[in-house]
Amino acid sequence: MKAPKVTILTAVETRTVTTSKGMQKAIYSQKASLETDAMRIQIDVEVDGLDKGHPVGKVFDWDVTSDLVPGRFGTELARRMTLIEPASAKPQQPQQQKAA
Repeated sequence: MKAPKVTILTAVETRTVTTSKGMQKAIYSQKASLETDAMRIQIDVEVDGLDKGHPVGKVFDWDVTSDLVPGRFGTELARRMTLIEPASAKPQQPQQQKAA
């Protein structure tokens, strides 16, 4: 199974939301493109802070399986995405030759 590709499009942006208790909270995110064989959509990828963003143009695989969590009505996706280095970017392990 091929993992969805996430491409980071912008630097970290900040928006402020009001919590249920009336407090202001900063949310840090980056615009990204999520691409599968069947679709391509624009998404926001949340990060921990202004200096915690991913490099613009970087491509990641989305580990969807790690982000499945039990929810109120069944299986849901976690709020944060688990982004990993693409499998093609990992150096190949040289295969050990068997002794004859």
